[in-house]
Amino acid sequence: MTKSVNLITLKQIAAAICASLSSVSIGFITAYSSLTLSQLRADSSINYDDERDSGWIASLPSISSIAGSLVGGIVMDQIGPRMTLVLTALPCLLSWSFIAFANSVVLVYVGRFVTGIFLGIFSPVPQVYATEIAEPRIRGLMGAFPEAAVALGSMLCYIFGSVMDWRWLAITSAIVPGVPLFISMLILPESPQWLTKRGRLEKAEESLRFFRSKSHNVKAEVEMINANIQETEGAEISIMDQIKLFRKVQNWKPVLIVFLVFMCGQFSGFAVVTAYTVDIFDIANTGIDSSKATIIVGLVRFIATLVSAVLLDRAGRKPLLIISAIGSCGGMLSIGVFFYLKDSPDYSVDSLGWLPLASLLMYVFFNELGYGPIPWLLSGELIPLAVRTLGNGVAVTAYSLFAFIIGLTFPLLTDLLSTYVTFWLYALFSLSGVVLGLLLPETRGKTLEEIEKFFTSEKKAPQESMYMYM
Repeated sequence: MTKSVNLITLKQIAAAICASLSSVSIGFITAYSSLTLSQLRADSSINYDDERDSGWIASLPSISSIAGSLVGGIVMDQIGPRMTLVLTALPCLLSWSFIAFANSVVLVYVGRFVTGIFLGIFSPVPQVYATEIAEPRIRGLMGAFPEAAVALGSMLCYIFGSVMDWRWLAITSAIVPGVPLFISMLILPESPQWLTKRGRLEKAEESLRFFRSKSHNVKAEVEMINANIQETEGAEISIMDQIKLFRKVQNWKPVLIVFLVFMCGQFSGFAVVTAYTVDIFDIANTGIDSSKATIIVGLVRFIATLVSAVLLDRAGRKPLLIISAIGSCGGMLSIGVFFYLKDSPDYSVDSLGWLPLASLLMYVFFNELGYGPIPWLLSGELIPLAVRTLGNGVAVTAYSLFAFIIGLTFPLLTDLLSTYVTFWLYALFSLSGVVLGLLLPETRGKTLEEIEKFFTSEKKAPQESMYMYM
């Protein structure tokens, strides 16, 4: 029996990992500019102007991903999360060719814009797929995989970028995650939640048999999913009907919570760290090799996502979010102190060359404990099936819009306010997650149907309310 349970668990984990390969693509997209901006400055074959182009090349994927998220939400609702990944993997791979074969900075802009669209499409899909196929006891672990995959993609991008020029890095960014994603998703079944919502109950049972033990009553689980869909008006409905459903508190409140968690995480400055890592070390001028320091940051980020994956189902979402907010604040405060001392004529930072790297490592580690995986995990757990298409669109739009604002304004803020004030502002925003963490409902160990019922009424039975916050 134990071997059977372990095999089923491994099967669910393997499926979540396959779906999360799309998030490896996201890691390459978001980290690409960090290594290539310095290369573009030295490349005379392209009409690159640093003051004009750096902010846009770093942040364009964030703004175009908003369009991708809206399109992706509708596509996922119509054809299912698995088929969405199958149909978009190859076009994403081809979109990198705009950058790889660019003969002007305009084509680099086009490539970054188009890859950003796929960033928006991909962002919610692996999270939705992982949470819908997972058993409650391991949903936190599996829900953390997409963020771990983003971190892995960023780390691989840093490693390849340290030995490749920006054109070959674009080709590598397409092939490394794109090909295995397309192949792996061809052999996996569709989400049982989506199949049930579409009324394909026999297919839903087949899907669940793939992800559950032989002794599991898949018919009863499908019936429970179907009953919840009917009860919460989550059956097949139009986009306009979904908009109308946002008038109900059980639909708009969880979306608002996810929106706020995304806002806190992005305003803590994470988009700056991923897009400008090399530039930050160059500005610090500590003598540390910028490319090597960036790889170390990427490695620590990846390790932190694995630690978070282990802790999410043990410690819970609320404690990790609070710890993440406090630790991220400390990292940003620390790097701000370094730049403050560096700008002061009364101090010498010659003996503090280690501080920028140590500060960024502290920030990245604590940020990825909570701010990294938890917003995506909550988008799969909290947003009701009835409004999941629009709800995930709102969530990814929030993520993308805030990442765009932070990425685009970093060069402007450092010129206007100085570098250390900019990092201290990010530190202040990081702390906002403490308040949000205290108010957040705990979803650890709850089924998706139980989580939906939490928002259906402000008044709950004492034992249920207590359980939700354990």
